[in-house]
Amino acid sequence: MEGEQRANKTSRSSVSFSIRFSAHIPQHSLRYNPCFVPSGESPDFCPEHPVYGKEPEEDCAQPSDPNELPKVPLERWFTKQIFDDLFPKSNIGVGPHPCLPYSYESFVIAARYFPEFGAAHPNKQFKADEHHKRDVAAFFAHALQETGENDASVYNNTDLTLEQAHECFYRGGFYNWFERGPNSSFLLPTAPGFSPADGKRCTEEGRYCKSDPILDFWYLCNSDTETHSDTDYHKGCYFGRGALQLSWNYNYGLFQQFLLTKGVKVDLIENPNLVMTKMDPPLAMMASLWFYMTPQPPKPSMHQIVTGDWKPSSKNRRAGYQGAIFGPTSLIINNECGGEDPDEPGGPGESRRIKAFKWFCKYFKVPVGSDRTLSCKGMLDGFDAVQHMYSWHPDWGNMWKSQSCDCAPAPYGGPLPYYDPKIYPHEFTKQNDRNRLRCVYSMYESPETFRLDDGNSPCLKHKPKIRLTKTGIRG
Repeated sequence: MEGEQRANKTSRSSVSFSIRFSAHIPQHSLRYNPCFVPSGESPDFCPEHPVYGKEPEEDCAQPSDPNELPKVPLERWFTKQIFDDLFPKSNIGVGPHPCLPYSYESFVIAARYFPEFGAAHPNKQFKADEHHKRDVAAFFAHALQETGENDASVYNNTDLTLEQAHECFYRGGFYNWFERGPNSSFLLPTAPGFSPADGKRCTEEGRYCKSDPILDFWYLCNSDTETHSDTDYHKGCYFGRGALQLSWNYNYGLFQQFLLTKGVKVDLIENPNLVMTKMDPPLAMMASLWFYMTPQPPKPSMHQIVTGDWKPSSKNRRAGYQGAIFGPTSLIINNECGGEDPDEPGGPGESRRIKAFKWFCKYFKVPVGSDRTLSCKGMLDGFDAVQHMYSWHPDWGNMWKSQSCDCAPAPYGGPLPYYDPKIYPHEFTKQNDRNRLRCVYSMYESPETFRLDDGNSPCLKHKPKIRLTKTGIRG
């Protein structure tokens, strides 16, 4: 299964701290045989699609923003009419209802926390509006692969032309809430995923909890359990949730830290299913935009690549992998570089991401770009070929000095990112000092985590003169 392959990749030490998302399991593999209802706002020629949930009550809670952030440039051109037209099957078939995780209302509130999304044009490779629409098309393309209905049977429907099959297939985005879809094998049989609240308990297989001394200090998994029908179910469940399927405890913790810097206090390590149920602000959309917009040293963000604001190696530049392209985004989200299948709709993975990007670009009437660089399989170097530091760690070379302990950037991964100013935008490099102080805090608060003591690290005897906190945020 794709999810199992991704879980295995993520457990390797070389990628322990990179942001990872779980794979979508195709609709035809679900165990439940749903009833079928009219397809609502889908094109009239599309077959009926399965609906697992029900429309919320009239007095349901709609998304809101406690920070009341202002509108962003994206909203000038991307309308509710466009969202509803593109995603009529969203929310396990119910459609883009504002009280459910995927809606235009949630999307624009989330976008206000990332004002460069659908609004950046750092170069003249494309016109400004083409950059903006390609950015949104790339995000939607990956959401289609990760959480789309992905009903390949429309291509076997003799009543549809190829173009009509495309229309039915690629309008199936934002379908699933949970990894493995409705009736996910991770969930209780009595709470199978027909409501966003169903994801609060899971089997052992759905825990996605990585543990080591440093991770346990920062992102210790919730170990509480409940017993149902003689089976223990966990509350600390970090399987994939949201439009791009946020996965693993450390990624929930990184997203939680981002929210805290925006004044949104929420404990996602204790209660990870808040990603699906919290609507003030709407976290299911925010978590996925956060991933799309956030670099993962040594990787740039997907947004940086699509808009051309990234630093490729000299070998990759010579191979044509530079500027505003799509291919390397598949390498970021799931290490997929298999290229595009010749048939339709092709298999899952990078092929589906490429085909979806083409379709969304056609919808927005913007250029796709070089066909070769739609895939990352022609890249000659990985992102780590551009030499820089990735994360904060104890400054091992100066622990013996008669001064307070400090941290320094290191050329390997860790839970506290370091953003090299030569590689990453200022909005991220300004986080460096905070993350350095958080690293220093961890050494004094839990020296045993790093096997430090007064004998091997005399700097521990010298306390910093400033007050340190675990979050790096005072007050």
